[in-house]
Amino acid sequence: MKTTDIYNIHFDKNINAVVMEWNGYANSLQFREGTELMLNTLIQNKSTKVLAQVQNMTLIGSEDQVWLQNHFLPRAIQFGFRSIAIVKPQSHFNKVAIESVAEKIDKDKISVKFFDNTDEAIECLKQIN
Repeated sequence: MKTTDIYNIHFDKNINAVVMEWNGYANSLQFREGTELMLNTLIQNKSTKVLAQVQNMTLIGSEDQVWLQNHFLPRAIQFGFRSIAIVKPQSHFNKVAIESVAEKIDKDKISVKFFDNTDEAIECLKQIN
């Protein structure tokens, strides 16, 4: 588990998923560090699922969106990343940013689902093996 003021990344064995909790604005270094930590935690726990609690995250910068799409996600898929349940951001700008990235993801490789609250997202992840 790794916690900073910006993110908390840990594995939840009850749902067999990596949990990412983001708060406020993450600069590019923080965003990429937290995202890489998520992948390492996924690999270490032989999981395929992520719960992204981004409701309090301010924004993913445009360069980081491109990095996520072109560099991070293809690598994450190779390591077994298959499902993500995203709790919708309150920030309109971050909602648009996350939806923009999600639209470009190959749905045959990663299941992306959006939820209004954490409980709904957890219930969905529990149904995925």
